[in-house]
Amino acid sequence: MEYVTIMEAARRCQVSDKTIRRWIHADKLSARFPQSNRSEIAVSDLEPFLPRHPPGPVQEAAIESRIAVLEHRVQELEQQVQWLLSRPEAPRAKRPSRRETRTTGPLSKHLVPLLAFANRHNVAESKVLTHVDINLLPAKRGEWTDRDGAVVTLALDAKGRQVFYQLYRELPAFLACSQCPHGYLDAV
Repeated sequence: MEYVTIMEAARRCQVSDKTIRRWIHADKLSARFPQSNRSEIAVSDLEPFLPRHPPGPVQEAAIESRIAVLEHRVQELEQQVQWLLSRPEAPRAKRPSRRETRTTGPLSKHLVPLLAFANRHNVAESKVLTHVDINLLPAKRGEWTDRDGAVVTLALDAKGRQVFYQLYRELPAFLACSQCPHGYLDAV
């Protein structure tokens, strides 16, 4: 009697080796174990599990139809790729991000002139400009026109106003305004 390994049985039955092992464990397929780590299956026991029929004409027609559809779809996709690769690259208009601030023109509503802000809070301009120069106070640089027509070169956004309040609120001459503490929380 001829015997084959699990792998050969799986190949002949056109299933996976795990399927063969499951059939053995479920007692659907008999096997012998000549060694503790080796299984053998009689070729005659594989007969009920062998594929019976080659694909019939109906199955072959369905497969060919499916292949034709897939080949047509591949051709369409290849044409789309060629079209995308061959079209000239159009320059994209760059949209300004929210973080970018216009550095010229009228002063944006979310910015306040730094020196006017310092004067309102009774903080010396020289002290504020020194802190801007050493990057202790984050100010926006540009050239804007204020509502009254004055040219503004340094401005504060919300973050800058928070830092301004943190830096100068302890000064004896500091004057709070109606918006103080400018987003700063003392608990932080």
